[in-house]
Amino acid sequence: MKSTDYGILLHRSPYSNSSLLVAFFTLKNGLQKFIFKGGRKKAAGLFPIAVTEITYYGRNINLLNITEAELVVPSTFQFDPIKSTIAFFMAEVIRKCVHVGDSDPNLFLFLKAYSESLEKEKDLSLFPLEFLINMSEKLGFKPLIENGDMSIFNLDAGVFQHTHSSEARTFSGSGVDLIKEVLENNNGTKLKNESAKREALDVLLNYFSIHVPHFKKLESYEIVKEILSA
Repeated sequence: MKSTDYGILLHRSPYSNSSLLVAFFTLKNGLQKFIFKGGRKKAAGLFPIAVTEITYYGRNINLLNITEAELVVPSTFQFDPIKSTIAFFMAEVIRKCVHVGDSDPNLFLFLKAYSESLEKEKDLSLFPLEFLINMSEKLGFKPLIENGDMSIFNLDAGVFQHTHSSEARTFSGSGVDLIKEVLENNNGTKLKNESAKREALDVLLNYFSIHVPHFKKLESYEIVKEILSA
């Protein structure tokens, strides 16, 4: 029997001469992998973070079969080199943070909102950093600032503190200051320089590697660093 669901495309790769192996984070069932027969022709308009309505069937929940996949939210960001790179980055982060079968409708709605935001946003200078910080909140380990004058980030505890610690991984500097600015929703930050943004990305990805099992270096890492130089 066929079923329908909404999904956010995270990955696609060739499966045969005409078919694709695709991964969606779905509204009902979380991360799911599918064979999309004839997908190389049918899925020409599908791209990372695209919000899609999928029709599928199958008994093996680890690998189902898609028969239809249609975009729900019209988008153009796939034609923008910077936005499309950010979309690939977001999709890669999501794939490393979720597992097959994990159902989380709230996370789906969060990702859908970010897909729509990427389409509309004009200032992308902090978009990857903001996404990582907000994603950490959804996953339950958003950094905590108890006091505004704390400037040292304890990655193990996930808190800002006054002093460095010999027993935990602690960082300070312009990148950490920028993370703190974003956490405090300070849109008037003066720390949007290239060095601060790159340091912030390094610290946040290190933070994810500590709190997300098997979170390894991203393939899109170097390209996103170039975007943060803008």
